[in-house]
Amino acid sequence: MLENAIAHDYIASSSLCDAQGLLGVKSIFDICMDLASEHALRLGVGYADMSAHGCYWLAIRTRVRLYGRPAMDAAFTAETWPAKPGRVKHDRFYRFAHGGEVFAEGRTEWAVQDVTTGAIVRKNTYGWPDDLVVREETVCAEPFTLFRDMTPPPEAPALTYAVSSMDIDLGGHMNNVAYIRMLLSSFTTAELAAMDVAELEISYRRACYEGETLTVLRRREAYGWLFQVVKPDGETAVHARLCLRGA
Repeated sequence: MLENAIAHDYIASSSLCDAQGLLGVKSIFDICMDLASEHALRLGVGYADMSAHGCYWLAIRTRVRLYGRPAMDAAFTAETWPAKPGRVKHDRFYRFAHGGEVFAEGRTEWAVQDVTTGAIVRKNTYGWPDDLVVREETVCAEPFTLFRDMTPPPEAPALTYAVSSMDIDLGGHMNNVAYIRMLLSSFTTAELAAMDVAELEISYRRACYEGETLTVLRRREAYGWLFQVVKPDGETAVHARLCLRGA
């Protein structure tokens, strides 16, 4: 019988922690991606399975909500489960717990793209297991933010980021978690230490590639920070917002 959810135990090792000795925000996104990939493999829609159909998974947008973060060397668990897929879009949920308390929850909206045409394809194209008994529980279920390009331009100076080989994944474009690293890297260590991150939401619009220099726009808002990442051709690659507790 197919597992409708998977969970793993982790240790907040030094490689997963930030300069404050806490499980890093980016690491939480990394674990979400890894769990989703492993579960997809178990369901018969992993990387090799999708490649055989000429398709790959494409993250559309993700929201991670934080209630706290465990310290270095703490034990924690993470689990993931998919919602019942739509015709072309799929929701997947995540939950993190430490000491019996939930400290993070997340949701990603996925689609499947044809490698050759770039078109979004339906689930019957690549063999989603229709016999999977879907877990009905949801988290972060409210609608995703409807982002707009920044008008007028933000008050903060624009930053730039050069996409390198270390940002590129098997799809040949910038990995979705590499954008999280880029956005958080726009702050100093001291600025990050002063932040109590409550939520980070990101919406992917256009793929970015090695050698491109991206412009990172950011604007201070009442809730925290709003971001817009712009490609060299002027197209928006990413929208995001970072919500701070007590902002």
